[in-house]
Amino acid sequence: MSCDPERVTGFVDGELDAASAATLAAHIETCASCREQAESERVLRARLRGLPAPELPAGLDTRVRKASRVASWPARAARIALPLAAVLLVGVWLRGYAPLVAWDLARDHDKCFARHPVPAKVRTSDAGVLADWFEERGTHLPALPEEVGPFALVGARYCPLLSLSLAPHVYYASATSHVSVFVVPQRVRLDGRFAGRARGDAVRLLRIEGETIGLVGGNEAEVAAFESVLRPLVAASAPIR
Repeated sequence: MSCDPERVTGFVDGELDAASAATLAAHIETCASCREQAESERVLRARLRGLPAPELPAGLDTRVRKASRVASWPARAARIALPLAAVLLVGVWLRGYAPLVAWDLARDHDKCFARHPVPAKVRTSDAGVLADWFEERGTHLPALPEEVGPFALVGARYCPLLSLSLAPHVYYASATSHVSVFVVPQRVRLDGRFAGRARGDAVRLLRIEGETIGLVGGNEAEVAAFESVLRPLVAASAPIR
């Protein structure tokens, strides 16, 4: 069978039927890329399960109960409010967790480049045309290269992330491979940068002059080449504060 990142995720999550799981397990034994993705996702899930529960703001219970009385909510709604508030707080905390953001970007990278041609809304090799297209839609795009080594700009679109935000997703392709550049709209907790693997892809998250840039590619060397070009380019084009 051929590699299928979505099915590998389903395998790790235990969502495949017995026959499909057995077939994929046999494939993973012989495929280094899928085996690496499965292990990476198992590690990510273990980290998520080990995350400490966030502390709730002081007095939240009192405020929720007071609001329920003022609004005359039924008693059942009041019992639901506090757990729901806790879930929302955890969700807000996780949306900035770098490994989870990296996994989300890799998911979109794999989904887009699995289609031929890629699902671009603007197809161009001109970085200026690309910047104008996003500007017309209310999004400022940092300066991006038209070429990085054998990779050439081919287009872009907005891609929906699991954080419910839309990220500019810029496509680059060579004769044999492809790299994604994302401009991540939400705040990500970074100590300058994050480098790791997700779904078998090499992923880096960079903080450059206030911008959070995500890079996803097939191997570390390709992604490192993009980082070396993007850092000075984005920094040089940043507005003076």
